[in-house]
Amino acid sequence: MAKRCIICGEEAGLCIKGSSESYCDQCAQEHFSDVSLLVKVEEEAQTIRDLIGKRRSDPEEDQ
Repeated sequence: MAKRCIICGEEAGLCIKGSSESYCDQCAQEHFSDVSLLVKVEEEAQTIRDLIGKRRSDPEEDQ
């Protein structure tokens, strides 16, 4: 399921790191003076996938 912009509802490409707030490119540029502070949604998703993969490959480490 694709993330949606919290302002206009379009598909989001950026989000605030550590938050569920996501923004499309246009809304991000309108509401933030520096969009470099935001992270790409796909980068955040890849971080989560990597964490899940690590836990699956080494479940004893969590215990």
